[in-house]
Amino acid sequence: MNNQLLRQFQNLACIGTVIAVDASAWKMRLKIDENETDWIPIPSMAAGIVRIWRCPSIGEQFSISAQGGELTSAVPQISLFSETFPPPSTDPDEIFVQIGEYFFKVNIASGEAVFKFSKCTFDVSETVFTGTVHSDETISSNVDVIANKVSLVKHPHPNVMNGLGQTASPLPTGDTND
Repeated sequence: MNNQLLRQFQNLACIGTVIAVDASAWKMRLKIDENETDWIPIPSMAAGIVRIWRCPSIGEQFSISAQGGELTSAVPQISLFSETFPPPSTDPDEIFVQIGEYFFKVNIASGEAVFKFSKCTFDVSETVFTGTVHSDETISSNVDVIANKVSLVKHPHPNVMNGLGQTASPLPTGDTND
């Protein structure tokens, strides 16, 4: 087998390391042994109606396949963990997504999810919580909060009196039993 055929055979499927990224063009370049690819597409888990964007990191490793063994037609398949970028968890019951210093993880066995972000903004028309909601910090709102039909801001108190007496419990909004 001559050197050209051997090189092409070895390049059919191999591992490359990211050496350059052009995020605006959705392209990257990989180093494979002593060779480098041309600008090739950044792979995605989904690229249809559902789309997932993730820019690769310099030094990240990818499994690639190259039709005919030519690196000019290389297609990255999937990213691989390496010494530079080890897995964020080794728990077989965990799905763990690391995003820099932030993450979210779900334990499949317990059903527990943990989110660590500096801020989360939910832009949804309706949010429903079932079960118990706990907070270790202050909860604040820029608008009135209504719990069990009682307004936090505009609730009336019946039987108000001066002195040391106590008022009765707040009434639901709209009730005016005096």
